[in-house]
Amino acid sequence: MATPRHLLVDPVNECDYHLVSRCVRRAFLCGVDDHDGRDYSHRRGWLVERMRQLAPRFAVDIYAYTVLSNHFHLVLRHDPLAHRDWSDEEVAWRWFEAFPPSEKGAVVEELKPERRELMLGDPKRVARARCTLGSMSHFMKHLRITLLSAAL
Repeated sequence: MATPRHLLVDPVNECDYHLVSRCVRRAFLCGVDDHDGRDYSHRRGWLVERMRQLAPRFAVDIYAYTVLSNHFHLVLRHDPLAHRDWSDEEVAWRWFEAFPPSEKGAVVEELKPERRELMLGDPKRVARARCTLGSMSHFMKHLRITLLSAAL
């Protein structure tokens, strides 16, 4: 059985990590699936684009990645204390750049300033966003969730 990430990640020191995320139950991430013959190559672009969108907002720097047919690898640096130095305004900016407001699946840029102000008025929400953006586990979660929801 794999060791949970929270037991492997140093909670204080900036470190480099090699992360792997695999598909399960014969699911296919990208390329041509031998089982059903469908081409899922377009998912590679989704994943790469989401990495580019999320990494600068979270406390991670991606050094390298590779996307294979049923899994992907990331080599990244995680600074678990970086989020402590961010101002509340920076946290709100990072949050709405990573998770922009949308209506009917389309991003609505005009709503970002209003949503930032609402977040800044709620210190508990800012604190939750700060912890999320400082977490490598949350980075991986949001990277995978986006890919899964786009695939459905």
